[in-house]
Amino acid sequence: MSDDMSAYKDVFLSESAEYVQSITDGLLALENDPNDLEPVETVFRGAHSLKGMAAAMGYEKTAELTHKMEGLMDTVRKREQAVDAELIDLMLQAADAVRDLIADESSGGGSFDAAPVVEALLARTARRSEKGGAHDTDTGGVPASGAASGGAAGDVMRVTVTLEEGCVLKAVRAYMALKRLGHMGEILETEPDARAIEDERFDRSFVVIFRTREPAEAVSRALLAISEIENVEVTMESRSRYDTSVESTGGTRAHAAVPKLAEAQTVRVSIGHLDSMVNLVGELVIVRARLERIARQIQDPELAEALDALQQISSDLQHEVMQTRMVPVGNIFNRFPRMVRDLARDLGRQVEFQMSGLDIELDRTVLDEIGDPIVHLLRNAIDHGVEPPAERTAAGKPEKGTIRLAAERDREQVRIIVSDDGHGMDPDKIWSKAVERGLVREDERDSYTLADILMLTCEPGFSTAEVATPVSGRGVGMDVVKGKIEYLGGSVAIHSTPGAGCEIVLTLPLTLAIIQALLFGCAEQVYALPLSAVSEVLARDDVTLKTVDGQPVAVLRDGGVAPLFRLDEVVGAAERRGRMPDEHDHIVLTESGETARALAVERLVGRQEIVIKPLSPLFRNLRGLGGATVLGDGRVALILDPRTLFEMGV
Repeated sequence: MSDDMSAYKDVFLSESAEYVQSITDGLLALENDPNDLEPVETVFRGAHSLKGMAAAMGYEKTAELTHKMEGLMDTVRKREQAVDAELIDLMLQAADAVRDLIADESSGGGSFDAAPVVEALLARTARRSEKGGAHDTDTGGVPASGAASGGAAGDVMRVTVTLEEGCVLKAVRAYMALKRLGHMGEILETEPDARAIEDERFDRSFVVIFRTREPAEAVSRALLAISEIENVEVTMESRSRYDTSVESTGGTRAHAAVPKLAEAQTVRVSIGHLDSMVNLVGELVIVRARLERIARQIQDPELAEALDALQQISSDLQHEVMQTRMVPVGNIFNRFPRMVRDLARDLGRQVEFQMSGLDIELDRTVLDEIGDPIVHLLRNAIDHGVEPPAERTAAGKPEKGTIRLAAERDREQVRIIVSDDGHGMDPDKIWSKAVERGLVREDERDSYTLADILMLTCEPGFSTAEVATPVSGRGVGMDVVKGKIEYLGGSVAIHSTPGAGCEIVLTLPLTLAIIQALLFGCAEQVYALPLSAVSEVLARDDVTLKTVDGQPVAVLRDGGVAPLFRLDEVVGAAERRGRMPDEHDHIVLTESGETARALAVERLVGRQEIVIKPLSPLFRNLRGLGGATVLGDGRVALILDPRTLFEMGV
């Protein structure tokens, strides 16, 4: 690969991954409805685009493989052979090979052998019907350059292609456009000439004169499908002028109108730069809080006015910076349909996989971490949730089970829900296994709620499987799931109805950097609790308090009760004696997952936007603490972790 093209490597790798994903999605859609030609076009165009990009980058093996994929799909789009399980499996195998081959060629290696896949594609392409037997197999049924013209046949078109202003791959995009036109007809001339286009000696537009039987609309549509092509203008030329000579076009050229630039432009920024921007905005928030404290002390109206403006500007800046880190969950979800399909086939299950909420956004840092937990949950749902077809039929269910993966926004949190309509989780079986492994005592059953029993599946090493398999029973990987989600500041909840299915809910914060928090004090120390974990703050007189088994509880409006803890006892500032709150205490009702607790605090400081700073490694495993923040007066406030706060000192 030349030095010039190496500059485009990162862009190519990013875009090629998107094309491979679109090919995979198209194949899965085609498998569900073999008569739908739209996914056929998606797969064909994806392979065709990858072929052109790989050729432009000098990745010859990748170009060859995608060329053969394109050829096979062309026989399908021409209805020269049927879509069956063998074809889908072969194309999915080829998509996997493309991903591996790109990684191999881009790293300068030569270890990946794609020959078996190429041979299989050629063999399948050759199995077309007699109708397609006359087509050239090597070109995938698409006429080579000039084949479409048939001498004087076809129209001669003048195609003006305009690239986006910010295009960084002008030569590559032009090459892809020329290759696509070459498949649709015969290229007669370009303006500027081919060498100038190859050397990028043109502004944003170039002209192609070519002969084709395709309609102008199809030509324009095919070119606009290429990334970073902004506009295509097609006009008809005199056919006779090109029947005898293509050395000179002569005549007056029509001036190509330059279209208005698209308003939405994108630029790729490394995650490291975004992390630095978030850190700087965090420092700005801390300084702003300090200035606000000073302004309150000196009571200067002009300073207060300037601070109001600063507050608005810094809030807007913070919002924009945080938005740059937000990524749709679909970026992670789109890899799961293929995994579900393959695993269901391996295990002999029939599964309909449904996804929703793909446009819900999460912080990139959070999103990158949740892929593996979701994989664990989906594998468990297929292996241990959805029953085999015969068992489902005997139970009066459809042979095909349903697995759902959904994302939902809830205030400053996002819920990821994995559910299935299988046979659910058996609490008696879970309890027996927990007793057998020494996690609980048999005589403790009455003190455990159904939710508590189901959460026992998240204990390390817990499994309900009788025989160990790569994807065994409930509990396989659940400790990993719970640990990862809690590490991200989230929580896990499990719901199950025997015979009807199971639902696992992962609740996650939108971001890990800057949050809204409730500040309250104990003695001289200030603590912060994420506002997303606070359901209500009440005065002592507004709460009905009782004692159950020697432990104070707060009676909730819905009739339920929440265990009551004093902050000074929880953080170790006073001995834990189960004392009732003092007369002037405030009661903070907290929620973690589906667990409600009440916390009695000595004084409220207020609501504030805080920047989360990680704790020193010495304190990182200390339960109850989720980090620290710097207040406007320079003091450090500890951020309490609502998931483990009430285990401090236990």
